[in-house]
Amino acid sequence: MLSPSVHAQMAPEAVAALQAPVSVERTQDVETIPLIPHMGKYAIRASTNGVERSFVFDTGSPTMISQALADELDLTIIGSNTGRDANGQDFTTQIAVVDRLTIGGLTFSRVPVLIADFAVADPDRCFFDGGVIGSNIFPGSAWHFDGARNILRVAREAGDIPGLEGRAAASTAALHADGYPYAPVVDYALGSLKDRALFDTGSSETIVLFDRLLQDGQVRQAIVQGSEKEGRGSHGVSAAGPGEITDLLRFQLEGLTLGASLPRLPGTTRTAPPTLIGLGILDRYDVTLDYPAGRMLLHERASPAAPAEFPGYALMMREGSVKVVQLYEGSAAKSAGLRLGDEVVAIDGRSLAPQDAPCASQRWLSEERPTYGARTLTVLREGKPLELTVRRD
Repeated sequence: MLSPSVHAQMAPEAVAALQAPVSVERTQDVETIPLIPHMGKYAIRASTNGVERSFVFDTGSPTMISQALADELDLTIIGSNTGRDANGQDFTTQIAVVDRLTIGGLTFSRVPVLIADFAVADPDRCFFDGGVIGSNIFPGSAWHFDGARNILRVAREAGDIPGLEGRAAASTAALHADGYPYAPVVDYALGSLKDRALFDTGSSETIVLFDRLLQDGQVRQAIVQGSEKEGRGSHGVSAAGPGEITDLLRFQLEGLTLGASLPRLPGTTRTAPPTLIGLGILDRYDVTLDYPAGRMLLHERASPAAPAEFPGYALMMREGSVKVVQLYEGSAAKSAGLRLGDEVVAIDGRSLAPQDAPCASQRWLSEERPTYGARTLTVLREGKPLELTVRRD
């Protein structure tokens, strides 16, 4: 969700802090950390300088903390950075160093953090509490994501992780993590097209192609004929705010190679590079980021999660109300009369009014996904409620 890239002119002290290795102390060979499903992402509990908070765990972002937490910790600002968020919009943060970042039995020392005001992206503080735990703490460890159990295992080497030794990987891809923020970037191919993708748990999708790649014939051939669904809308809210309204596309992708050819996977597009491998990949595979060996491993899950069919529209809380932020042609919802930008006040009779608990509706939408089976949508138009019946085959 948050992917600022460091490219500003920075003070030497800030540059040195970002380039310095982050050390880690371990209380055991393998640390098991609960991954808490949270608003379509994963969250973990962690403490910074002894202050515990909930953090989004986002492999596609540097480690970031909220302005409120930075003020509480009384951190010293050593510089600033202007990068781009996940929607390609400019986003400015301050830079500081946290003496201790503790996750379970792991303690990371002298961790550089970006300080962000998340009020634009998350005015009600539904998504972010402490901030984001990101990729700059990854070097020196192997990180194993088990989506079936919602756990993260961290060890010195991948071979130390229970169940991996002697287990054949479905795919092994070279991992490139060259310099801060040491993001997990891997080689992939579609036919003769060779490119790099970011493993980004900040995205709930499976494969998200940079949309300009669709101009390549090899990419077009990899899209399963008849699977394309076109729409309009926003790619969501990132650090600098909501993305612009743009053309959208969803499809099934065949022949993606990550060291080995993968089976058919759901895909969509984004307007900013790079291509992403998102959280949805964990429905089919366990993922290991083996930083010491410079590789990413995919192991097939014993029982892959059943794929859910996208309902053809997406909702998001914006400015105190739930709005339609994506709508696809040919969907049952559009046939029922739903419009992009509509305010939805109820789903199957359940109110989405946020007055008493502003995060409750957003949490229900993200975690329970009621839109996937909704039969009626109540929208507010010209100040009057209108009930739309969604007819499904």
